[in-house]
Amino acid sequence: MELGRLKRLSAQQVWENEPQFFTPWLAENLPLLGEALQIGDLELVDTEVSAGEFRLDILAQDETGSPVLIENQFGASDHKHLGQLISYVASQGEEATVVWVSEHIKESHRAAVDWLNSNTTQGFDFFAVEVEALQIDDSNPAPNFRVVAQPNNWTKSIGGVIRDSVDVDSRRSHQLRLAYWASFADYLDKNDSTFRIRRQNHDSWHSFPIGRAGFSINCVIWTRKPTISVEIFINNDPEKVAIRRLKESQMEIEAVFGEPVEWQELSGKRGSRIAIFDTSSDIANTDQYERFHGWMLKRMRLFRQAFSERVKNLELEPIKGLNSERFEE
Repeated sequence: MELGRLKRLSAQQVWENEPQFFTPWLAENLPLLGEALQIGDLELVDTEVSAGEFRLDILAQDETGSPVLIENQFGASDHKHLGQLISYVASQGEEATVVWVSEHIKESHRAAVDWLNSNTTQGFDFFAVEVEALQIDDSNPAPNFRVVAQPNNWTKSIGGVIRDSVDVDSRRSHQLRLAYWASFADYLDKNDSTFRIRRQNHDSWHSFPIGRAGFSINCVIWTRKPTISVEIFINNDPEKVAIRRLKESQMEIEAVFGEPVEWQELSGKRGSRIAIFDTSSDIANTDQYERFHGWMLKRMRLFRQAFSERVKNLELEPIKGLNSERFEE
């Protein structure tokens, strides 16, 4: 067998210039970056986005509609770009994923990204990524993203969350949600790895991609009443076009479930949901977690079965907003 010789090419050798060539190329090839980061498909929102005194190279959104902020630079990472990333995060009023792409991430900057992942507010994830190209003999170069720093989603301390709480009831709710989602993450790893929880979560919901930005399968828990639910959440549907078009197939969709499905347009809000509720499950009852998890996973699979292709093929105007609706208990 005749083998070729693998060569590593710098980003500058392939793209020559970051703002003129690399950023436009990456904006058109975001799925490659999403695959390297293992965060699913990314969808472009805009390039050269104003953020205070700076401009963000690429603004994208993930499959749940949450913003992904991408800053690129050729050469070695520097303090200027680190400062810009921190400024971008400070200007965000919602959860976000931050990606720093460079030809070489210095060790001090890798450590800084690790520190940000361990100490910033829950919901902000930071990645440091080195970019290069690989070539076998005289073949076309292939882009290669190497993740050198990423979120360690289960290391943020419960104590850090509790410090933000203002009373005993809030602390208890935080602890219950943390415990439930950690348990559910283990359950999914053992029973269906196509659904994954990658971050420590103290919110009332957790979102799973369904194959299109702005749509997600959400699992929701309550701490003040014995209720859990699974839903399709439509992140940006102010005119209720998406839910009404899906409802045209209501009979076929509900036949998949064999139980009542609630179609909630959420009048006055930008989002819509299609949900199933279990009003006999108290997440304070940790002995019943296995049953709760099984109930959720069964319906997550059914929602994916009933909606995945319908959502992907739904004809809609481009999603313009990024702010996610928040579920309130």
